[in-house]
Amino acid sequence: MFSLRLQGGVPLSEQLETRIAELIISGEMAENEKLPAVREVAKELTINPNTVQKTYRQLEQRGLIYSLPGKGSYVSERKNYASVLLAKAAEDFRCAVKNAMRSGLTYDMMMAVINEEEGNK
Repeated sequence: MFSLRLQGGVPLSEQLETRIAELIISGEMAENEKLPAVREVAKELTINPNTVQKTYRQLEQRGLIYSLPGKGSYVSERKNYASVLLAKAAEDFRCAVKNAMRSGLTYDMMMAVINEEEGNK
């Protein structure tokens, strides 16, 4: 199922959301695959079912999963969430650039980091 490492200061719902999103985006969870029931996940991780429910709701808002009343939650088809993920990644990048500029990084310094990361692919 899902494993979590208790990271100080990072809410459990956020950790769980990140982990499930990683599994979906990497393809480890297939399109239309059923997610474990909320109570099952809560019991396995010894966390509150409301935390799991909140996580599933957030994943659904991001377009990564969909729910069928009375049947459970399922992984969305990639075409349904790819554009949402790209938009979120672009927004996260914008924020990172703004923070970097506030910290004194120049355009050339940021491009050097980007080029270095591109070379690590």
